[in-house]
Amino acid sequence: MQDIRIIKIPELKVVSSGAITNMEELEKFDRWWSAIDVNNYITPRDFMWYNEKEKYMEWVFAIPDNYKDFGDYYLKDFPGGLYAVITSKDNEEDCNNTREQIRKWVLESDCFELSTEKNDIAIRYTMNHVITPKIFKEKMGYHLSDNFVPIVVK
Repeated sequence: MQDIRIIKIPELKVVSSGAITNMEELEKFDRWWSAIDVNNYITPRDFMWYNEKEKYMEWVFAIPDNYKDFGDYYLKDFPGGLYAVITSKDNEEDCNNTREQIRKWVLESDCFELSTEKNDIAIRYTMNHVITPKIFKEKMGYHLSDNFVPIVVK
């Protein structure tokens, strides 16, 4: 098993893609947020997850302070919090296996537990963030992504 990193993401204002149901919507949101100058801002700054409550894929972008042009998208609060993180190839099988490794580790932990509606102040989802540039995928044939599983302290 890979080493698990525990990170804390601060509360953020994010712009949400809303429901992503096809590649055109995904590419449109990617073009929108990729055009924003983020040279002096938080990284990672975008995350994708399956919104279990609403039943759709959602992509969010942490918006720089005082940024006002949200395009066709809407601003929402991201609660932040603790996450257990491992890197994997960015494909469904590897991401699912990695997330299962994290869940197993957390369940066996004396310090942490998985975030639930009962033990956390906000509903948080397992999410991922692609960490490699486009040239990496062109040369290697795949991306790498960090897989984030929300956790709380026991």
